[in-house]
Amino acid sequence: MSKVDKKILYIFRGDMAKRLIGDKNFPKEFLYGLNYIKKEFNTDYIIAPRGTKNGIKKIISIPEKFFSVITKLGLPLEIYPLFKNKINSSQIIFCVNETIGFGVLFWKLFGFLKNKKIICIVMSLPDRIKYFRWCYPVRWFISKMLKKASIILTLSKYVHKDLIHDFKLDPKKIKIFYFGTDNNFWKSLPNIQEKNFILSIGNDMNRDFDTLVNALPTNIRLKIITQKKLNIQEKKIEIISGISNKELRNLYNQCLFVVIPSIKLKNESSGLSCSLQAMACRKAAIISSAPPIEEIFEDNKHCLFYMPENSNNLKEKINLLYNDHDLRKKIADNAFKNIEKFTNKKMAQRLNEIISKI
Repeated sequence: MSKVDKKILYIFRGDMAKRLIGDKNFPKEFLYGLNYIKKEFNTDYIIAPRGTKNGIKKIISIPEKFFSVITKLGLPLEIYPLFKNKINSSQIIFCVNETIGFGVLFWKLFGFLKNKKIICIVMSLPDRIKYFRWCYPVRWFISKMLKKASIILTLSKYVHKDLIHDFKLDPKKIKIFYFGTDNNFWKSLPNIQEKNFILSIGNDMNRDFDTLVNALPTNIRLKIITQKKLNIQEKKIEIISGISNKELRNLYNQCLFVVIPSIKLKNESSGLSCSLQAMACRKAAIISSAPPIEEIFEDNKHCLFYMPENSNNLKEKINLLYNDHDLRKKIADNAFKNIEKFTNKKMAQRLNEIISKI
């Protein structure tokens, strides 16, 4: 089967995907290479809704809620019934995260989607297992679903060992798929003047703003872009929410440097997208250390790592970068060069390689 004969269906979920695809001024990294790979293959996509309340959703809501409570991950079983025709007419199904993957692999496990090649990105699962390691039936069921995938993609090589061990997977099915930013959107803007503040950003459950607030020296201004409720104490902290991506890009360009604080993680690449965005805007970053992130960035070269959940160590790194302009510039320049290996175009090239061998 030639490339053009391989019909690939991307599955996204949520309203944000509509803007990703339809808005030319919206950054495209979370399309996972769709805007490039469609030149090589016969490519289509669907955007599964969140929170649908039709008859299908009512029937499957009980197992989905149980699964979500236990695993902290979703099981959107309505995806296949809602988009049955498009899914059945495609040879390769690309699920852009494990939640969507579970919603599709469930049906494959029970005899549907025969002869379909399913590719699934796994991001959070290797760390979320801590919530359900004790529950053997859930682990067994997830293992059974994952074994129905043709290819499992991870954002780092480091996670492979635990993923294989915990879910009894075939190592040959697991491939590295490094995440990449949209460096056509996230970029340095020479006309924007740098200002005297540092920036942090994030809404996910792993973001550790408490450690950052405790670490912040009293003489430094901090802007945090989040929807989380924070105890900012009596420090020079401004909480921002509801801004556009262009406004965020301006803030990246205006700040002195960026801090991406996360809780202690072993396998999840938390904060990776924000780190890459900052680096593409030629800003130095302080990042919570974790093996998958250390696989991509080199400490004291592409960023500064600090010990997760250690406010004293983070304070040292903030003071170091705040007081050393030359170090900020050196790290920012090195990171900017390194970005060329981690772009959405590179994601498309990697997916091209993988799909070509299916």
